[in-house]
Amino acid sequence: MMRPKNTFIHSVILYVLLFFSNRVFADGCFFYEVEQIGNSAESPNQRALIIYDGEKETLVLQVKYSGEVEKFAWVVPLPNLPEANTITTEDDTIFEEIHDETQPKVYRIFDRYGKGYYLGGGGGEGDSELIPEVAVQVWERLQVGPYEVAVLSGASSQALIDWLATNGYDFPGEAHAIIDFYIQKHWYFVATRVHVASTLDKNNSSYQAGLPALKMQFQTDKPVFPLRISELTSANENEIELYVAAPHRMVCESYHTVAMEQEEVQRLIEKQIDENNANSSTGIACACDQATEPAQNETEYDYEAIFQDKIASFTKPTFIVEHATMQWTSYNPIEYPDHGSFNGYFNEYFSPGEEFWLTRLRTILTPSDMQEDVTFIPDTNGDEWFYLWIHIEDKISNPWSATLFNLSGIILLPFFALKKFRRRQWKELLMAILAITIATI
Repeated sequence: MMRPKNTFIHSVILYVLLFFSNRVFADGCFFYEVEQIGNSAESPNQRALIIYDGEKETLVLQVKYSGEVEKFAWVVPLPNLPEANTITTEDDTIFEEIHDETQPKVYRIFDRYGKGYYLGGGGGEGDSELIPEVAVQVWERLQVGPYEVAVLSGASSQALIDWLATNGYDFPGEAHAIIDFYIQKHWYFVATRVHVASTLDKNNSSYQAGLPALKMQFQTDKPVFPLRISELTSANENEIELYVAAPHRMVCESYHTVAMEQEEVQRLIEKQIDENNANSSTGIACACDQATEPAQNETEYDYEAIFQDKIASFTKPTFIVEHATMQWTSYNPIEYPDHGSFNGYFNEYFSPGEEFWLTRLRTILTPSDMQEDVTFIPDTNGDEWFYLWIHIEDKISNPWSATLFNLSGIILLPFFALKKFRRRQWKELLMAILAITIATI
C-alpha cells in the first residue's frame, strides 16, 4: 500500500497541474469581441452624405421606397443649379463603409480576472427648355442610370405641379405650400423618376433592390440637406441618417443638436448586460457548460432603445451626433489614388493632404417635424473627436470551479482526519489548500 506521504505528494502534483493548466486557459489567451450595435446600414428611411469644401456641396442621397416603380417620384430642391455633368448615380457601398466606421461599437474583453486591454451614370448638358404656358423652365433633361432626371425652376407651385403631372411624375397635387416655400427662396428642383424600361425589378423596388444613390453638386453658402419637402410623402416615423464631411465638426443650424453621451450609454449597456446575466443565470456550475469563447448574444445590447429614449426625451425635433472624427486625403492622389480616408473616396473633394471632419447625425422625425431644411454650421464647441466605443470587461467564470472544489474536499478529507498526518505534513497540506483555492477562484 502507498504511504500517506506519497499519496499526499501525488495529490499536490495533481492540483498544481490543474492549477497551471487552468491558468493557461484563462490568462494565456483572453478573449475579446468587437461588435457593432444599433441600427443597420439599411434601416434609415433617408440617408445622405454631404461633402462641403467651403463653397461647393456634393450631395449623395438615397431614400427608401417600396411600391410600383412607375409611381416613384423624387423631387430634390437645391439652392443653386447643379453644376454641369455632376448629376450621376453613386454606388451605395460608400454608405456601408461610412456606416461601419461611425457605428457605435462594444469592445468587450473576456478575461478570467476582469482585466484586459482594449484595441483600441451621368449625362451631358441639355438645352434649356422654356414652356411659357406653364411658366416652368427646364434647365436639363437626362438619363442617369435607371433614372429620368429633369432640372426645373418655376414661377409658381401650380405651374411646377402641373408640369410634373403632365410629364409622368406621380407627385402630390396638394403640395402647393411646400413648393411655394422653395419657389420664394428661388430654389431649383431636381425631379427624378425611374425609367420603366430599365431592368429594375418593378415588384420589389426598395433601395436594397437596386435604386441607387443619386449624386449632385452645386454652389451654396452653407451645407444643406433638403428635408422640408419630405413631409409630403414620409411615413409616420422616419429615421434620417446624415454624414457631413467638411473642414470642421458640424451641427445643425436649423434643428436642435446634441451629442450622445458616452458615459450614459456605457452605464446603460452595462445595466443591460447585468440584467441579461441575472436572467440567464441558473446558479449551478456544470463542467459540461464550460465556454471556450465569449457567448454570442445578438439581443444582449439594445443601443437602439437607448437612442430612441434619448430622442423621445426632447420636446422639439433633435438630431443626435453619434460620431465626429478627423479624416484625411492622400498627399499625392494622382500617384496614390487609393490612399486617404475610405480608400481615397474624398480625394477629389479636398486638397491633397488635407484633413477634414466627418460628422454623423441621426434622428427620428414625423412628417409634422419636417418644417425646415437641415442647414449645418461648425460646432461652436470646437473640433473635438467623438465616437461611441463602449468598453466592457467581463470576468469569465470557471465552470470547473465547483467540480474541483468538491473533488479536493473528498481527496483531502482523510488527511484532515489523521492527527498524526496533520502534525507531520501541515506545511504540505497548507500549500495544497492554497493551490486549490487559487485554481478555483
